[in-house]
Amino acid sequence: MTVPAPQIIEENQRLKSEVKVLSLRVKALEKELYGRRSDKRPEEDPAQGKLEGIEEEASRWEIEQTKESRPKRKAAGTGKKKGPKPLNPNLARVTESVPDPDLKKLICPVTGKMMKPAFTEKIEVLARKPAEWYVRVITRTVYASPGGDAVSYSPWPANVLPKGRIDVSVIANILTGRFADHQPYHRQCGQFARQGISFAPNTLVSLVRQACEKLDPIYRAIIAETLATNYLMMDPTPVPLMSPQKKGSTKEGCLWTYRALDGPVFFEFAEGKHGTTPAKTLENYQGILQTDGANNFGGVPARPGVIHVNCWSHGRRYFIPAAEAGEPEANVYLDEIDRLFRIERLARHFKLRPRNLLKLRARRSQPLVDSIFARARTYAETELMKKTAMPKAINYLLAREEELRECFLHAPSRIDNNLAENALRPIKLGAKNWLFIGHPNAGPRAALMFTLIENCRMLGINPETYLTDVLTRVDDHPASRIDELTPHNWAKSKNS
Repeated sequence: MTVPAPQIIEENQRLKSEVKVLSLRVKALEKELYGRRSDKRPEEDPAQGKLEGIEEEASRWEIEQTKESRPKRKAAGTGKKKGPKPLNPNLARVTESVPDPDLKKLICPVTGKMMKPAFTEKIEVLARKPAEWYVRVITRTVYASPGGDAVSYSPWPANVLPKGRIDVSVIANILTGRFADHQPYHRQCGQFARQGISFAPNTLVSLVRQACEKLDPIYRAIIAETLATNYLMMDPTPVPLMSPQKKGSTKEGCLWTYRALDGPVFFEFAEGKHGTTPAKTLENYQGILQTDGANNFGGVPARPGVIHVNCWSHGRRYFIPAAEAGEPEANVYLDEIDRLFRIERLARHFKLRPRNLLKLRARRSQPLVDSIFARARTYAETELMKKTAMPKAINYLLAREEELRECFLHAPSRIDNNLAENALRPIKLGAKNWLFIGHPNAGPRAALMFTLIENCRMLGINPETYLTDVLTRVDDHPASRIDELTPHNWAKSKNS
């Protein structure tokens, strides 16, 4: 039997390695073309996420909640009731009675005697009336002096735009349809036409512009309230912008998201994703700034007084395609990162005080973080030249090690930037309807309205009710107390 020459063995090993790399790249391309767009892992390890003793350890520590506010445990055997949910008790009730059967049907077929009423049944059925549109006819008396030198009259009601002959309730409906329900103006015009109301799309644009001029002070108050916090999450997202230079073409605009940890959020429009926008907006910001792994933040994270932390959720995403491509090392990283998130969920569930949260992280999270980066450095020394998804994920972690570790050194804090992304999600989904921002001048108006709508969504406020109220009040409201009309303060006043 002939023994293969050493060079043949070496060539065989090289080809096997190349075949493995190419197969991983093919799987990654198949995932990109046909796979689901999700951060969920293809298969869950049964042991993943188990942290023995952590719930008992967290529950022993002091919990920031009164006895009355603790979540009540469900009694044994209880759970969600089957069947349809009860209808909203706040809706108006209109009682109707079903006519009795004919007298012939009330004769008992056995005894031949008349039946008697036994009991009454009742059901509640959800119903709807079409939207009611009507014309307000408003009159006022104008007084003139005997010589005709002066006149006096009362102003028109605050909830009316006299020149446009529009009530603010109509404007609030248009704003809600465009920025909350993401209906383009031409689609709204079609809906109005079915009610016998004629609007042109440019008329709606003009009404939105007038409303934004009124609401701009509230928008500025939200910005000031958000920037006054010492913990800020920031995330940009591209949006298509119609180019005024070339008809029919678009370029990349950007909506920047700034969200306080437990407070308001605001959006800012820019004609590009460059960092000059946050550099100007955060010129005087001091505190924690949490971002994803991008570097287009205008140098803000490196400024004195700014503590830059990164997002473990973004780091985790890079291991998903590696795991789906069949690289087993990726599952080890996913298991440990998922354990980090489970620790954070438990800490929020038990509402740990900051000092106890830091103790929990020092005892449970930081050893996991040390293990992750030690394994990543070992991998980088041997396997970093592979052209697969795994080296890209390792590079992402190691390049941001300091910022990722910083997440666990402050409390209260989060280890992910998901709250900012959650605020952006409705806009990105809605863009499938409105497709692009029609003009650079419309960008700041869109940012303003998305800010008000998103804060209403976070608070569970009906945006149409809120906009109808503040559009009526904002002109006569004292400028020094304009913050009373922000969604957060408006909701508090309604609940008090």
